Amino acid sequence: MRLKLVTFSLLSVLLLFSYLEAGATTISIDPLNTFLFTNNDPWSGNGSVPGSVPIALGSLGISGGQFIQLQQLGSFYDGTYGYGPGVDASKLAVSTEMIGVFSSTNVLLAPNFLNRVPGAIDAGMPVVTWSTLFGNMATDILQDFRIANTIVQVPLGANYLFVAAEDIYYSDNSNPNGNYGVRITVASVPEPSTILLLPSALGILFFLRKRRAA
Repeated sequence: MRLKLVTFSLLSVLLLFSYLEAGATTISIDPLNTFLFTNNDPWSGNGSVPGSVPIALGSLGISGGQFIQLQQLGSFYDGTYGYGPGVDASKLAVSTEMIGVFSSTNVLLAPNFLNRVPGAIDAGMPVVTWSTLFGNMATDILQDFRIANTIVQVPLGANYLFVAAEDIYYSDNSNPNGNYGVRITVASVPEPSTILLLPSALGILFFLRKRRAA
């Protein structure tokens, strides 16, 4: 048991020293926008909600194969209690659901297409998104995933990330507190001096095993 604890501690320290945080970028997300299929949104039929703005991964120094951390920040108001006098949207902004999808391109099709992101690439833990408020029509695509405090490997070929609030109706969404967003943190590659620590760490583990066996 003690050996396992020492082993875990050594590997944990090595891992912490191996990957140095290269910096985090916080991006505001408008909960009114989405990359999902919508129906009668707005219900008046006049136009449609805006599409999610693609995040260029290259501009953040991110490429396929890297592991990144995606943290959902803040909250939004989903319009459940309406608007107008007596409705304080800032106090009702409690929704936090967020989804994302990687894509090879920044192309986003019209809202009446189910697969609006033609370059979508599967990654992360799959999420089954909710059906639309009007018509109860399916919105789920295979490649999207939930964002909370998520570690995900950027798939090869991915150049963009689409992020959106998860909801059944978008036209009444707002961000009254201005804090709804996503923080993207990238890990740098191991420093050469850190890589040299690996044989030493493995040597210590081997010595401890031999001593325990004696």
